[in-house]
Amino acid sequence: MTNEGKTTIVTKVFDKGCDICQHMSKHDRVTFESFPEILYQELILDDVINHNNNLTKLRLFQCLEKYAVNPDYTLDLPAYVFLSKKGQYKGHLIGAATIGELRDKIKQCLEDTPE
Repeated sequence: MTNEGKTTIVTKVFDKGCDICQHMSKHDRVTFESFPEILYQELILDDVINHNNNLTKLRLFQCLEKYAVNPDYTLDLPAYVFLSKKGQYKGHLIGAATIGELRDKIKQCLEDTPE
């Protein structure tokens, strides 16, 4: 697969023991990859937390911390982080979602200008 024409990177942050993450894996990749402008990838939460100054993982960690954590500093999973190719935050989606809800969020993030 080529990255040509991809304008948005969506990263699914998940945990292997998460039931909702496993449920979402039945349709999330196919749904995201149906949009030609999206590059979809997956990372385990521990790899994002222990980023070892990897710039991509660090940026994901920063976005999750700023936009997606709950007031008690927990994170609902899976978390889908939308970034422009330049690393600008475009949005996120957490927890379970239907295919329709995923598609609506994708469309919204693709239309919105990054912060």
